[in-house]
Amino acid sequence: MLNIVTLSKAQPHDRLCSEHEPCAARRSERQRAAGDRLGTTRATFPVSDSPCRKPNEGRRHRYEMRDGLRNPQVMPLERVRKCGAVPVSQRIALMAGHGGAGYAGLATCGSVWACPVCAAKISAHRRDELARVVQVAVGLGFKVSMLTLTQRHHAGQDLAELWASLQSGWNAVTSGRRWQEFCAQLGVQGWVKAVEVTHGSHGWHVHVHVLVISKQDPTSVDTKIRHRRKQGRRRTPYPEEVQRPEDFIAERWSRGLRKRGVDFIAGSGGLDWQTADSGDEEALGRYVAKMNSSVDGLANEATLGGFKKARRGNRTPFQILEDFLDTGSETDLRLWRTYVSASHGRKALTWSKGLRDWAGMESEMSDEQVAAQDQCGEAVALFDHDAWRQIRTAGAAFLLDELELHGSEGVYAWLKKRRIHYEIPLVPWSTST
Repeated sequence: MLNIVTLSKAQPHDRLCSEHEPCAARRSERQRAAGDRLGTTRATFPVSDSPCRKPNEGRRHRYEMRDGLRNPQVMPLERVRKCGAVPVSQRIALMAGHGGAGYAGLATCGSVWACPVCAAKISAHRRDELARVVQVAVGLGFKVSMLTLTQRHHAGQDLAELWASLQSGWNAVTSGRRWQEFCAQLGVQGWVKAVEVTHGSHGWHVHVHVLVISKQDPTSVDTKIRHRRKQGRRRTPYPEEVQRPEDFIAERWSRGLRKRGVDFIAGSGGLDWQTADSGDEEALGRYVAKMNSSVDGLANEATLGGFKKARRGNRTPFQILEDFLDTGSETDLRLWRTYVSASHGRKALTWSKGLRDWAGMESEMSDEQVAAQDQCGEAVALFDHDAWRQIRTAGAAFLLDELELHGSEGVYAWLKKRRIHYEIPLVPWSTST
């Protein structure tokens, strides 16, 4: 059974401290007494010692954007509408950990495409995984390269169809005996593929970034792929075919796109392949892992595409959502709903078979599993459902800032000022309580 210090529902401000909320000294005394009974003493969560303490504006912004998705007209997916709002346990916990403050005991949607809060959490997790595989590759002397593949697009094309053609193109690249020969000659250990989506004056733009781990440098002018067709009943063998790796990829990519009636942008940026310079592989890993950064400045330019500031006037989906929430534009709302429908159920990041095992990594967690991981650390305060509704009204992100900037004492003062009832846990909290 959970042992807690229960604070009575808040009364008028001038009576709160003296009658209902224990002061710091009395609370510490109770906690010490409880610690003696339980064999442990709980410490008050301290104020951050960072010299540049300031509110987490990026997190506030993500929370505001997610709140804008509560309307079914904006977000047709019920799971996303409930994310971070609906409790899944009797109490909601405010948690303090090394990674910062957070909440536990709330529903999560796990949508890397449509939820700005879950997307940031998933993106950070994937970034760490990619950093791991890059580290292993570099340590074993492998080359780490970035392959980008695009397709021709124009205004009016259906997003779902463009997505399907993208998958057709990649399937054509990675299927059959020729691909196996290609990997064997280059010493390809594996790859990780990420999808990016933007929208601009030429309509939807869907393309892929692929992190390739190989023994040989695929972008070197000296690297060639050799192939000889099976002789069959011919009296003389076919001549040996020699290709650059990028030409091999372009040929197969184009073939896959044509099956869906889409063209390859040959010779004009449709394919870009770069190998990281010596010592720069970690930066390339971050580039791949963070395509969906940076409402909070977490990253830069590459993997899970949502938050990245698009180039050349294009907007990322979360920018479209942000613009709609700012202006109420019906055009932006239609674009956003189209994107939500087309992206639903799709993977943002795909690992080639065996690469994670080769790198000594655990089995891949789904986006939903990553997002559902509760904030690790110590529970600073517990709230019932009524109190949680009050916190949401006051601004849940502001309470997280209060904890990170002013510690648990700042949290209790913030709650007291708003007359929000809370409980102080004396033993570790779990969702079963």
